[in-house]
Amino acid sequence: MASATLLASGRVENASTRAFAAASRFYADAVAAVPPERYAERWSDVWRIIDLIAHGNRANTLPVEYYERPVAKAGPEYVLPESIAARAREAVSFLGEDPVATVRAASERALAVVAAAPEGATVGTPFGEELLETYLASRTAELMLHGLDLDADLDPPDEAVTAATAFLCGRAVRLGRGIELLRALSGRGALAPGFSVY
Repeated sequence: MASATLLASGRVENASTRAFAAASRFYADAVAAVPPERYAERWSDVWRIIDLIAHGNRANTLPVEYYERPVAKAGPEYVLPESIAARAREAVSFLGEDPVATVRAASERALAVVAAAPEGATVGTPFGEELLETYLASRTAELMLHGLDLDADLDPPDEAVTAATAFLCGRAVRLGRGIELLRALSGRGALAPGFSVY
């Protein structure tokens, strides 16, 4: 388990929860930096900027949902690009008339729930049950990546950048591409065009 600090409240804070908190606040700041008139702009062929904002905010809402209301394991269709895009469009409706305030509130709620969760707490996700601490690593990466996608002129917090990078490196290793990444990061090779661990 990551290095932990026992807070005065009796709750446990560790590197995973600290990185998630930093990433969540960064994402909320990145959303706040997007002018509302840009929400309808295309971010990609499939996604509008408001879709991206809603999708990224799910990294705040899902830890709460899966902790408080665990879900059953989903089938392979869950990770299809069209399924992910459909969930993002559905999530737009939950942003309401003030997406910035909604994302801030979702961030604050997530941080409060995570801070109050006991050591060893689990979540029931579409990929199965896992430790909340483990699940937060992927949510930290999502918040950082989509915060960067929004092109806000903000300095990302080092703690969250470190955690997100470590998570992505771990994915590369699990996908059998760790050596390729290690060589590239040390100047001993180059990554192939389009290299991705997603």
